[in-house]
Amino acid sequence: MKKYMSVVLSILALVGIIIGLVFWVTAFRASVQSYRSPLREVDLWPEQPATSTQTSKVVIVLISGLGYDASLTLDLPVLEQLKQIGANAAVQSAPPTFSQIAWATLMSGATPETNDAPPVDMQIEDLRLLEVDTIFARAHAANLKTALLGQADWRRLIPRNHLDYTFFVEEPSPEADQSILEAALSILENEAPELVLIQFSQVDVVAQQQGSTSQAAHQAAGRIEAYLEQIRAAIDPKHTILAVVSDHGHISSGGHGGDEPAVIWQPFVLVGENVHPGNYSDIHQTDIAPTITALLGVAPPGAARGNILFEMLRLDEYERVVAQLLLAQQRTKLAEAYVSAIKGEATLPETLMADLAQAQTALANNNLDGAFQLALLAQQEADAQMAAARNSRARIEQLPRLVLAGLMIFLGLNVIWRRRGLHAGSIIMAAMAAIALYHGLYQLQGHSYSLSSVAGDLTEFPFAVARRVAVSLLAGGGLLLVFLMLTDEANWLTLLGTGYGFSVLVAFVFMLPFFWGYWQNGLVITWHLPSVGPVFWQLSSAFEAMSVAVLGLILPWPIMILSLFINLIRRRLSATRAQTAEPGPWRGLRL
Repeated sequence: MKKYMSVVLSILALVGIIIGLVFWVTAFRASVQSYRSPLREVDLWPEQPATSTQTSKVVIVLISGLGYDASLTLDLPVLEQLKQIGANAAVQSAPPTFSQIAWATLMSGATPETNDAPPVDMQIEDLRLLEVDTIFARAHAANLKTALLGQADWRRLIPRNHLDYTFFVEEPSPEADQSILEAALSILENEAPELVLIQFSQVDVVAQQQGSTSQAAHQAAGRIEAYLEQIRAAIDPKHTILAVVSDHGHISSGGHGGDEPAVIWQPFVLVGENVHPGNYSDIHQTDIAPTITALLGVAPPGAARGNILFEMLRLDEYERVVAQLLLAQQRTKLAEAYVSAIKGEATLPETLMADLAQAQTALANNNLDGAFQLALLAQQEADAQMAAARNSRARIEQLPRLVLAGLMIFLGLNVIWRRRGLHAGSIIMAAMAAIALYHGLYQLQGHSYSLSSVAGDLTEFPFAVARRVAVSLLAGGGLLLVFLMLTDEANWLTLLGTGYGFSVLVAFVFMLPFFWGYWQNGLVITWHLPSVGPVFWQLSSAFEAMSVAVLGLILPWPIMILSLFINLIRRRLSATRAQTAEPGPWRGLRL
């Protein structure tokens, strides 16, 4: 009876894993698709218009998919020349490093968590307009003309009434990029808007399909170089600044979305009369939008979290102070809204508001240096308050999850230990062999343990996991069969229970990263974006454990049948050899 119950409980455990993880995957996917910025319904528009003056027009060339390392290894002489005559730096972006969310960060200065873009790239029909303002919104409000040329995804992200000129292509291709170039040159020569974004996508497409160091990537980069040279020739460097940016890089196999250095670092170049040339220290992707608005003489976007790159800009002292004061005002208002959204109430220290008020007084008294320092201090205090509020709530929520995850692991280990049998050693060795083979196959296929490895096609990922699990589980099951044959086990229930013990143990070990991810991030996305490392392990662990559970319901039966059959054949052969053995020389001798 005990053996029957052991088999039944194992089957129920595997079925429970399947049902539970199917529900989790469904809920997690829904939370990804429905995630919105906690600031999207907050009015972050400045109470007073900007008092700064425009110093330059800005043309931004977005070379999608060009990582910093790739910008050095690909043959890009035009970009290198721009670096020599302008300001350049390496840009660090925050994961998830998917395209649409990176575009939103570039345009809003907000972090991926608050820029209101989808956490993963979505089909155009599933996109929604960003409900946090961008550099286009700020420029349009200041009666500056704006233009946006690039992929059709932008049409569903940036409100049309913030753009004076647009040109979109439905599918990225060399021909589409050529069309974008021609439209951009026409706008630059005939319309002369104050803010222009021109996006080229073929480097991104080729790198994702064939790898970031492939010959095709070199060819695509060469075409973009020619486009960049034509755009440079079409603008007046005395009145227009050319900014070259990227959204993300790629791992060697072509994926992105994770936090690998090749993905999170991109090049940044500023060229123009109002730029201090030089090679500068690393910056953040969130710094680009506030810097652009400072050049345009408008307030930074309401959700911006970056700094103005004053060291790169030729601004007079008054313009510099006004830009920093506008940034401090924006950041203080953002901190009030963000802390209120996170904690339920805004509890900013009085010193922050006092520093901001003193900065305004210092500016009014023409104390420019004091005004700048006080405004910078107010901005830094606001940033610290937002970081502290987020980290505090995240830590509070992690504690009960840690207890629950630890309890689940303990109960699982306790059940596995209590149902151990005579073949526990064989089960453990076969399970470890199956898991080791799975990860060996994963690495041999060139994958990294990151979201970048699943970014190419999220729908293909579960099937790739299932194929590796099938090979690994069959190999482990074959090893278990060998062990069982060596023991000459004849009880079919014992054999069946051993097979199910193997399946349950493999599924449980594959589930361990899921519990860790649950402790770090929770089950679904709620008020903040989870860390991408634990998300990868949660997803891969879920699909691995589900695949093991499905196959594990079936595998013990052929193991039991083959073991009984082989042992039966072996016993019959042994009996036959005994019956046909030659009589010994003393057989039948009587004393």
